[in-house]
Amino acid sequence: MKMIRKAKPSLFVSLGLTLAIASSAVSSQEVVYTIDSDFVQGSLNSLEYDALTESLILSETGSTFPVLWVANAGEDSVSKINTDTDCEEARYSTWFFTNFHGAYSGPAPSRTAVDIEGNVYVANRHFDNKPPSVMKILAEGGIDRNGNGVIDTSRDVNGDCSIDRNDPNEMPMPVDTNGNGIYDADEIVDERIVWVKQVGDSRGLGRSLCIAPDGNIWVGMYSHSEYYRVDSDDGTVLNGPISTPGHNPYGCLVDGDGILWSATLSSTMAVIDTNLVDTATDPFLGTKSIRASGYGIALANDKVYYGRSGRDFNEYDPNAPEGAAPVNDGNPLTGQFTLAPNSNSQNGISADGDGNLISGMFTVIKTQPDGTRVWTTPNPTSTSVGVAVDSNQNVWVMGLNSNNVAKFDGATGNQLLIKPVGANPYTYSDSTGFAARNVTDRSGIWIVTRDSGSPGTEWDMVSWNNEPDGDIPPGSSIRVRYRASDVENQLELINYQDASNGNPGLGAVGRFMQMRVELRPNDDGVSPHFSDLALSTLAEFATCDVNEDGFVDRFDLNLITSASGPAATDDPLDIDNNGVINRLDARACVDSCSNARCAVTAPQ
Repeated sequence: MKMIRKAKPSLFVSLGLTLAIASSAVSSQEVVYTIDSDFVQGSLNSLEYDALTESLILSETGSTFPVLWVANAGEDSVSKINTDTDCEEARYSTWFFTNFHGAYSGPAPSRTAVDIEGNVYVANRHFDNKPPSVMKILAEGGIDRNGNGVIDTSRDVNGDCSIDRNDPNEMPMPVDTNGNGIYDADEIVDERIVWVKQVGDSRGLGRSLCIAPDGNIWVGMYSHSEYYRVDSDDGTVLNGPISTPGHNPYGCLVDGDGILWSATLSSTMAVIDTNLVDTATDPFLGTKSIRASGYGIALANDKVYYGRSGRDFNEYDPNAPEGAAPVNDGNPLTGQFTLAPNSNSQNGISADGDGNLISGMFTVIKTQPDGTRVWTTPNPTSTSVGVAVDSNQNVWVMGLNSNNVAKFDGATGNQLLIKPVGANPYTYSDSTGFAARNVTDRSGIWIVTRDSGSPGTEWDMVSWNNEPDGDIPPGSSIRVRYRASDVENQLELINYQDASNGNPGLGAVGRFMQMRVELRPNDDGVSPHFSDLALSTLAEFATCDVNEDGFVDRFDLNLITSASGPAATDDPLDIDNNGVINRLDARACVDSCSNARCAVTAPQ
């Protein structure tokens, strides 16, 4: 059974989209979003408009956030690149800077994992014999630690699409103020960094990092053959060490059933059931031999893929029992390995939204799930170990020794860009959140910001799926959250709150109201249908009482619907002030009704 990510309270803002979120000024304090022209006022990610039902559904082709997180191993930093504009928007130090040291010494970050909010977790491997360390960086918002009313963070101050690490205004650097050699919480200077924590013991070598469906992260220790489960909110170690005898974790991903698949540099695949971590049963299920050594890891097409240097990639189908006989018993270790033809893998491997495989080292190769090669192109950077797919299905590779990244057209393989980043970009992991958004916790997101035009607007009610086309099949879900502010660019500093469908008393105050809607499918992949969203304010309850009897009930709705047609200026029956009186005006008042189902209120 697929797991739905646990919603956990957080002290920090963690919106994952860095898309341009539209807002529009309106004269009315009421709005209903219901058709395509309404939904496009916001930003859609992994969602599409279904014209047949006039509703939003999950896209067939998977996508993710337009952000690539590049771990710069040789300088202990991570770059945030907007994959729409190709600009480096920020760069964050993952440890104290001394000097450039190459990819395999010092703290040396390499593994990143992006959650479904777009926040990134980055692990320093620590070849300096310290315990591995993990950091959480928010995609937006932050913690105003100095109380100056703004988030002091890395940004491209001069607008040249790159971050100057020598400019403290563009890249604040932490300092080991107490000289203890540990990155302590009070030494965090960038206010988008939520926490940094050491995990495990010294010399563990943190070479594996991934996110489970419950939102928590798993950190694998290569040298010690073990995993730790870490709370994503505050970095607390929740469980571990969980031993993986005979297996040195080198990379991992978790599927929608909560099964962690672990890669290594040798010939074993390890499997952990993250659902068992808080039970008396050992979550480590065991290992299985790979035909030749593994390296990169990808999840797609209900299979696990392992890259190998210059060789065919390993394809593991957990639902294909070995041998001719037994019916698959559901044990993830009783599947079957096969090899794709034509030498289609070189170390790093990733999957796009259609389940194609992309790999790269000296060349970059795109392969269909059946092994048919789509395209191949030379890698214009140096040797790459990291390969990623962005929200537009384009491909990025990391130039490990050339200190740059390259971008390729996902359809043709044509080179689009070579861009400098930090020293020794490694980024072997889910660096765009593609696996998290399409496999671990498949989700689509719609965000819209509404401008009431009036500071201090009191938003009182949110309702959705009031139309017959709205549908939530069993096992699927729709989650609606909101936040409000009088200043639009301050919205990202405010935590989202969960909305209750059709219940007044929202209590959100501000000129700008931002709604975030998340759709998730059921175990069979069936999407919910999000047909409409209505926002109501306190002021608008009075406008729905068109007969002025002190109640909003069926009498008022009948008066509105019976007057269908063009509306005069300031017609009280034109609830949404769009110049036409129709069913949308009546429906906009349903949430304001004094009684259930808009029953008539008896005279007092």
